[in-house]
Amino acid sequence: MSIGIRYPTKQQSTIWLRRRQNNLPSDIAKELAVSRPYVSQAQRIAEERIESLLRHTAKVSRIVLQNMSPEYGFAVGYCHAHDSLTYITYSHKMGVQVWFSHRGDCDSCDMMENCDEVLRNLAEEWEIPLPKDLAPTRLGEKLFKLIMRQLQWK
Repeated sequence: MSIGIRYPTKQQSTIWLRRRQNNLPSDIAKELAVSRPYVSQAQRIAEERIESLLRHTAKVSRIVLQNMSPEYGFAVGYCHAHDSLTYITYSHKMGVQVWFSHRGDCDSCDMMENCDEVLRNLAEEWEIPLPKDLAPTRLGEKLFKLIMRQLQWK
C-alpha cells in the first residue's frame, strides 16, 4: 500500500537546490544537458514532493505547522508533546530532519556530534556561516533564527 510520499529524485533535488541558490534555469539546463522546460518541471515536482514530506513529517510527529516553504525546504511549527517550537527541514544532502528547540546539556549527550553535523550541513546549504565553538542547541537556535530572517518570518 503506497501512501504517495516520495523524495525528489537526485536530479530533481539538485535542480531544486540550484534554483534555491538563485542559479538561472537556463544555466542549470546547460550544465545538466537538459531543456529549460525540464528544469522548470523538475523544480515544480521537487517542491510538491518536499511539501508532502514536510506535511507528512509534521503529521506523524504531531507538529502543528505555523509556516512552511517548500521552495526552501523549511517549516516551523509547535509540538505540544515536547512543548517546543519545532523546525522541519529538507536538505539535498540529508533529507528530512526535525529539530526540537530546547536547552540541552550537549556535552553529556551522545548525539552531540550528529546534531552538530546536521546543523553545519544545513548552514552550508543555506550559505550561513556558523561559529565553531557553540554547542548544538545554541547553534540550532542561531541557525533557525537566521533562516527565518532570510525567509522574512518572525
